Amino acid sequence: MTVLRLKGVGHAYLGRTVLDDVSLDIGSGEILALVGPSGCGKSTLAQIAAGLLEARAGRIERLYRRQAMIFQEPGLLPWATAFDNIAFSLKLAGAPRQNRRERVKAAATSVALMPEDLTKYPVELSGGMKQRVAIARALVIDPDFVYFDEPFTALDVALRRRMQDLLLETCVGSGLSGLFITHDLQEAARLADRIAVLDSHGKGIRGVRPVPGSPLERSNDQIFGWVEAALRDDLLFRHIHDVDERQIA
Repeated sequence: MTVLRLKGVGHAYLGRTVLDDVSLDIGSGEILALVGPSGCGKSTLAQIAAGLLEARAGRIERLYRRQAMIFQEPGLLPWATAFDNIAFSLKLAGAPRQNRRERVKAAATSVALMPEDLTKYPVELSGGMKQRVAIARALVIDPDFVYFDEPFTALDVALRRRMQDLLLETCVGSGLSGLFITHDLQEAARLADRIAVLDSHGKGIRGVRPVPGSPLERSNDQIFGWVEAALRDDLLFRHIHDVDERQIA
């Protein structure tokens, strides 16, 4: 069953086309990773799919119940504690006041936040802790679809790996559907069921490849081997690490 369908989506900034005729389907319980060169429009497409930007052309069908989004920057309210940052999602969703506290505690526990962490302000939290709060803030509203807009790009290698593990446990393992934006093919192969490649200039999806096995069961050797083979043998992935400075200036 398809839960997100993009059909012929196009967009432009100041008269310059950044996306054109992009079509993509994501199924129930599936995490699809979208990769492509820096500046090709991946994040713009995610924002359009989530309804944060209006497409200039095409159609978006959102067939899921409730969505959440996790950004590259945690975007926490600096004047609010970790607890209140997580609870803010419930307030926006109109959740009953009487059960907000328990729901915040449950979401915090799912991302390994300790009770004492919830009383801290963002300035008192490390980068990894801030991202845990951001993930809890997304999960607390019980979404069935999550948009991940390069959520771990700003983290160092070791911390990024821990956050990937956390995502596997809390999101992939619970059957959520999602669109994961990343420039890292290794990350995509670790977390996603399928990988789609956006054209270098945003002109459609160049192709989609399944990643063998379940994300929860792939070994590091399997992931490394698949990525090495994909970069070596599959022309689809030939230019995903290119950078066009004119696109991202």
